[in-house]
Amino acid sequence: MSDVKLENLEVKETALDDLDLPVKLKFGYLSSLVLKIPWKNLYNEPVIATIDGLYLIVVPNKGVVYNEEKAKKNAAEIKQKTLARLEEARKNRRKPPDPTQDTFVEKMVTQVIKNLQVSVSNIHIRFEDKYTNRHRPFVAGVTLEKLDFQTTNENWIPTIHRDIVKIFHKLVLLDNLSVYWNSGSELFSDLHDKAEIRTKLQATIHTGNNPPTVLEPITMQAKLKLNQKPETDGTNWKTPKIDLSVDMKTLALAIGKFQYQDILLFLEAQERFNLATQYLKYRPNLNEFKGHYKEW
Repeated sequence: MSDVKLENLEVKETALDDLDLPVKLKFGYLSSLVLKIPWKNLYNEPVIATIDGLYLIVVPNKGVVYNEEKAKKNAAEIKQKTLARLEEARKNRRKPPDPTQDTFVEKMVTQVIKNLQVSVSNIHIRFEDKYTNRHRPFVAGVTLEKLDFQTTNENWIPTIHRDIVKIFHKLVLLDNLSVYWNSGSELFSDLHDKAEIRTKLQATIHTGNNPPTVLEPITMQAKLKLNQKPETDGTNWKTPKIDLSVDMKTLALAIGKFQYQDILLFLEAQERFNLATQYLKYRPNLNEFKGHYKEW
């Protein structure tokens, strides 16, 4: 068993800069990440991934600068991927793949998925915007108390498959997934104490006792049956490839007047950003346009 354990990680604020996204990371922290991978016995032992305490704050990115070298590199990568897809399609036309034969990679992925166990808890991803509406800053975010992804038998009892099975049974347990959009709220990104930011993000994870925001906390259970090869299992597709059953207690959605106005303003801002991105290479790297007529 090979274990990877990381604790108390601070995510760099430059983590998203190379992606040229309309947002940038203002604060990032990961309490714990544990990976247990049985490299010597992947066929009989589970792969376990555990994430606890992920807190992120992103803000609008007002400093996207055109980089000619990066733009050329991205364009070249897109062309290479397109050529690779065309070449793969050409090979498949000449010699169609045998659906009954799995590659080594496919077999390995199947074995990993068969006994994969994932546990995610205490997640808070928050977006803070004080530019779109300067008179009324708003915050939006997603919080999650717990998510478990378990391997079970046909009776939905957690187990480990050591033998070959045609149908995987996965049980997904979701506790208190919530989405909020609050107008005129406190901006955590303005705080200077990172420990205080982390404490506030952790304290505002919805546990069912907080008042509903945009999406009231959701608790649900999902049962997934995954048929690996419905085309070759002899049932002539009578057994579906994916059979999903979801049991959700409550689904409540509410949007107030200010939230609706902020959403419209935010969408307009994103539309302007997407339009400006097309002409970014013609725009000088300036924070103000007054007094810089030569550069423009």
